[in-house]
Amino acid sequence: MNNIDLTEKLTFIGTHDPEGAERLKRLLGRKDTLNTGNVYGERFTDRQFSLVFAPLLAAAFERAKILEALPEQGETIPALSEKLGMEKKKVFDHLKELVRKNLVEMAGHRGRDVIFRRKRI
Repeated sequence: MNNIDLTEKLTFIGTHDPEGAERLKRLLGRKDTLNTGNVYGERFTDRQFSLVFAPLLAAAFERAKILEALPEQGETIPALSEKLGMEKKKVFDHLKELVRKNLVEMAGHRGRDVIFRRKRI
């Protein structure tokens, strides 16, 4: 799933975080405006836009993969890290953001590890 195109990534993100995908699409839609420049003559080059957009897309894609991997009963950071092949710190940081966005909640403990699960709506 590493070499998929932008449209497929945005679609995948949209299935798990519609609001996040929509924000990325709005930013992508503003690319031409940012390249053209503002009233002060400031403008983004394609490279500058890519330097801003690529990390945002990568983080949103990783968060969507975490949401997809979360079983209904929840899972711990070490288990998710192993399952997804991501560093524990990165999984933790993404889970903090998903909790902040009200998509994930803490559902208890397994030993010393917190169990995270998708928020029930």
